[in-house]
Amino acid sequence: MGGPHFGLILPNYGAELDPQTLIRCAAAAEESGWHSGWVTDHIAVPEEHAPIYGNLAEAMVTLGWLAGATHELGLGVSALVVPQREPLLTLKQLVSLDYLSGGRLVVAIAAGWMEGEFQVLGADFAGRGRALDNWIAMAGDLGPQMPGPVRHSGALEVAESFMAPGAASRGGLELWAAGVSKATLRRAAVTGVWHPVGLSVEDLAPMAAELRGKRPDARVVLRLSTYLRSEPLPEGRDERGRPAVVGPPEWVAERLVDYIEAGCDGFVMNLGHDSPGLEDRIRRFGAEVLPAIGRNGE
Repeated sequence: MGGPHFGLILPNYGAELDPQTLIRCAAAAEESGWHSGWVTDHIAVPEEHAPIYGNLAEAMVTLGWLAGATHELGLGVSALVVPQREPLLTLKQLVSLDYLSGGRLVVAIAAGWMEGEFQVLGADFAGRGRALDNWIAMAGDLGPQMPGPVRHSGALEVAESFMAPGAASRGGLELWAAGVSKATLRRAAVTGVWHPVGLSVEDLAPMAAELRGKRPDARVVLRLSTYLRSEPLPEGRDERGRPAVVGPPEWVAERLVDYIEAGCDGFVMNLGHDSPGLEDRIRRFGAEVLPAIGRNGE
């Protein structure tokens, strides 16, 4: 791919959740130079997490809504908590979305972190890592077999059956391994893309180097909160206390170039999805930050 990838967190959760706001924000991203738009996945959270994740439109349903309202924008989930879902149905839903959108789907997959949500859903929290590994193996095996007869003999055995349509790419879905653990790096060496969340430059650099020691062609696309302010805030934090980039456009661009030099191939950015005025911020970022990154990265 030429140049860094820029994805945007869309407001499928939080106080600003509204069908038409979602459409306008996706259209603004498509028109102002962003490569992809992303939704967040939770299903039924414990009450203590409701202030952030309680008001959330289901991720895959939302992507279907957005696919019909956009034309070129990539569409992603950051990150789909696969172990909370029925494995084969999840694969079928994702492949269908990719096919119907003309190959625009990207799926960041994760083992999950919210133990209380697993309990609510009756899912196995302790075994979530193994469940995700088994699903990656199944998806990687079945994807190239589709459309047509399929069979998988791994831990998630799939009896001989017929699945169609297939993903737009004959090789199957584009999967990103989301998270910051050693297990995530191992998964990223399989899928080819690592999707960490909220890391500092100092923490990202050695982990990116470790991944590329295992798979030299691996890509790194960081999910990162970014807030445009008149004055820089070197120790900025996001809604969950993770590192964020906060400052005026040129300063923000310089910090993002620091990440690129540390091993980042792109970003999925949260510009304050739950605050009014997101559409304007999307356009401003496209007009003032993206061009500055090009200048600073030359």
